[in-house]
Amino acid sequence: MDPKSLIDDLNDILLSEYYCFMEILGKGSFGIVIAAYSSHLDKIVAIKVTPYFEQEIESCLLQECSHPNIVKFHRVLKANNYIYLIMEKLSGQTLDVILREKNMDDDEVRNIMQQVLNALVFLHRKGIIHRDLKPENIFICNNNLVKLIDLGLGYQIVCRGIIAQQVGTPYYIAPEVINAGEQTQALDIFALGIIYYQMMCQNKHPVWEDGISKKDYYKIISQDFNITQPYHLSEMAYDFVRNTICHNPLDRMTAYQCLEHPWILGEHTKSHPITNREIKQTYSFTSKFLIIIKALNILNYFKSLSHEHIYYLKTQDSDQIQSFLLNDHTPMTSRLHTETNFHPCNNQYRIQKRNLGLTKTVSHQDFTSIKNRQLNKHNFTNRYQTQLDLHIPIPKHNSQKKINVHLPSISPQQTKQSIFSFKQS
Repeated sequence: MDPKSLIDDLNDILLSEYYCFMEILGKGSFGIVIAAYSSHLDKIVAIKVTPYFEQEIESCLLQECSHPNIVKFHRVLKANNYIYLIMEKLSGQTLDVILREKNMDDDEVRNIMQQVLNALVFLHRKGIIHRDLKPENIFICNNNLVKLIDLGLGYQIVCRGIIAQQVGTPYYIAPEVINAGEQTQALDIFALGIIYYQMMCQNKHPVWEDGISKKDYYKIISQDFNITQPYHLSEMAYDFVRNTICHNPLDRMTAYQCLEHPWILGEHTKSHPITNREIKQTYSFTSKFLIIIKALNILNYFKSLSHEHIYYLKTQDSDQIQSFLLNDHTPMTSRLHTETNFHPCNNQYRIQKRNLGLTKTVSHQDFTSIKNRQLNKHNFTNRYQTQLDLHIPIPKHNSQKKINVHLPSISPQQTKQSIFSFKQS
């Protein structure tokens, strides 16, 4: 594939436009990138030339992606079974060159990460997966503007993720690709986490080491794995690594959540949960805490009910006593007198109980004296026949009626017997 002849063939077909070959910018298995002057645009452009069937997807995606952090796309041309992607020519170098040349400080890393994440948020909201995010595809312009330059393996999700298509650069590929699982935007987050680790740790890979084959590397990440925290990484920097380079794609942050991470914002602490895993754990803790609070409220409610029940039982004694007093068959010595006083200040009834004391008269002289007084008072003619008038007041129109009660005859022998009289103490 001669670059100059490719440009000449394109000019022969277009006729109306003229591209003047200048130099080769890059070459690889994907095709070739040529710098050429466009008389139509009056500036130097980059032309990516690849076989038609290999680059059709990228041409479609680039037409939808107009973003400051994505390489600008001018137009796509087709000629002689080749596809020509006309893009802006960038001045600068790719991230992989910078990583080999120097160590980066936190401010430089933060600037690159923020711009790459802005591009990923834009792509992911359109349902586009980059699928080949790596330092070679991140271009750092001379004015520190960062751009993604390759969407060759990009794919736009229509309804669900892609399955069983192993694409991407081996040491940036996600575990779900190896395990033939569903591919989502979490693929790009896994690769971004590895790139972040390389920028923070002098171009070292977080999992792969010298001497490990690609097969062994795939075996490691195809299962759950942990990344040891480097001594120089801060807690928030390590937290960003943990929540991007993890086996389960559901545990990874989204591109938007990455932008809100404390390290990206320049903060030293995390004030709220960010990742799906943290949100789930927080919700689980909150729900359990609410269950505990409800349980305590229920216990407190039952406790208050028990106190009310005890008070109810105490106050119900008065009703039982009242029914007990109304029972004529109850012995007199067992009867009680209850008084119920209402106190308006506390709106409660106070119940007072008072026993009725019973006294027993065992002497017949007492009864004899009572009898003599009655006889002298009413002048009975018969010595052993007594008649006693009891005045029982009956309230009716403030009048009283007299009721005569005849006592039975009492013999002298009966007067010597023990007689009981009841007196209220």
